[in-house]
Amino acid sequence: MFWHYTRRDSKVLLLSTLAVFAAYGLLLAGDLHLGKESSMLPAQSIGVYAGVEQNEYNTLAAELSARERELAAQEAVLRGGAPQQVDSATLLAIVCVGAGLLGLILLNFFLDSKRRRSLAG
Repeated sequence: MFWHYTRRDSKVLLLSTLAVFAAYGLLLAGDLHLGKESSMLPAQSIGVYAGVEQNEYNTLAAELSARERELAAQEAVLRGGAPQQVDSATLLAIVCVGAGLLGLILLNFFLDSKRRRSLAG
């Protein structure tokens, strides 16, 4: 029952919930760059292109690597599904949401015990 909490407790609960959902939204939108990615942004805008003229060796190597990728995909399908990769942003989002939900659960237990003590006393 939300109305049994004090005004300060209700604000803490509301702000923590909003913070968790805001962080989750920022991670999904890709607006939050953490770690090395944010320091490498200027370096990513500069590029150098170097190429080698096509000859029979690099053409055969490209065909071979394409064939290996096809075989790996077929093997994955035969084993029971396509290979799934989880990128770091998705993993970070899952961890943040899990930590936020754990924090909200612990806050709920704390506020419930505080309410029980106030009703008993």
